Amino acid sequence: MRTFLYFGLMAFLITACSHKNPIVFQKKSDISEVTLTLDTNGTFVYNAKSAVGAEFNEKGTFSIEDSLLILHYQFESFEHLCYEIPLENDTSLIMNYKGTYLLFPTIKDIPEFNIHFASNEELMQHVVAEYNRKNFSERIGTHYFALTSGDFSLLFNGKWNISPHYDAK
Repeated sequence: MRTFLYFGLMAFLITACSHKNPIVFQKKSDISEVTLTLDTNGTFVYNAKSAVGAEFNEKGTFSIEDSLLILHYQFESFEHLCYEIPLENDTSLIMNYKGTYLLFPTIKDIPEFNIHFASNEELMQHVVAEYNRKNFSERIGTHYFALTSGDFSLLFNGKWNISPHYDAK
C-alpha cells in the first residue's frame, strides 16, 4: 500500500509540473507563424515559417537581464539562397499587457521600414507610445510575441507593464 501511494504521489507531481514547462511564445499572421520555446534549463528553440520568407529553425541559450530577454543563438549565422545571414543576439523587452506577457523587439535599426532610434531612450519612448495606442492589443500575437502556454513565472516575475521606470509615463 505504501509503495502504491508513493508511486501515485510521484505521478501526480510529474503531471502537475508538466504544464509549466516549456514556456511558449507565438506570433501568427496571414503569411507567417513564429514560435519561441523557452525551457527552464536556459535553452530555446526559435521556429519561423513564412509564405514569403525562408524557414527558420534555430536553437541556443537565453538570459534574462532586468526586463530583457536575450537570445544567444548556437551559430553566428545561417545560409539561405547563397547568402550568409548573421545571427546577432536577439533582444526583446518583456512586457505585461492586461495580464498577458509579451515580447517587444528592441531593434534600433530596421532599414527596410525606415526605422532608426538614435538611443535607448528614444527606443523606449517609442515603446511607451506603442503601448498606449488604442489598437495595441490587436498587435499582440501578430506583431509581438504573446505567451501561449507554460508558466512564465518560472523564468520571470516582474510586476510591471513596461518597466518600473516607464510605467509612470
